[in-house]
Amino acid sequence: MFDMSLDEDVLAEYRILAMRPLTKIDPERDLEWICKSLGFLEPRDRKKTAFRIFKALFEASRENRGLTSDELAAKLSLTRGTMVHHLNKMIRSGLVIYYEGKYKLRGRSLRSTIEEAHRDINRIFENLYKVAEIIDEAFNTTSRRG
Repeated sequence: MFDMSLDEDVLAEYRILAMRPLTKIDPERDLEWICKSLGFLEPRDRKKTAFRIFKALFEASRENRGLTSDELAAKLSLTRGTMVHHLNKMIRSGLVIYYEGKYKLRGRSLRSTIEEAHRDINRIFENLYKVAEIIDEAFNTTSRRG
């Protein structure tokens, strides 16, 4: 089980960075680029721990399986605490799930995993639009679109 140390009202936490796409196709660097774009690879993560965890989960997903935190920790020579910290962050971002004692990508492929997160983000914005419209009506304000 994972520990949700966020406010109990927070269901998910997304961080998306606009990163310049790579100019040459290189699957390893492209996967790293995705991790950076999703806010997993921060400058203080000099050992690229989050990337290594995400890559291990991606590789396991190619065989349609998940990994326990102990398996990940042993495979990557990391402490269980470090592992759980990064896994919780990936779960909150909607990309990783914990199911039947194992961590795995949310979708059957990397693309489908990202598509799931995209749908989540769209639902969040739909809720924001609805609440904003209610507030605008309550305060008799209008949209200032072009």
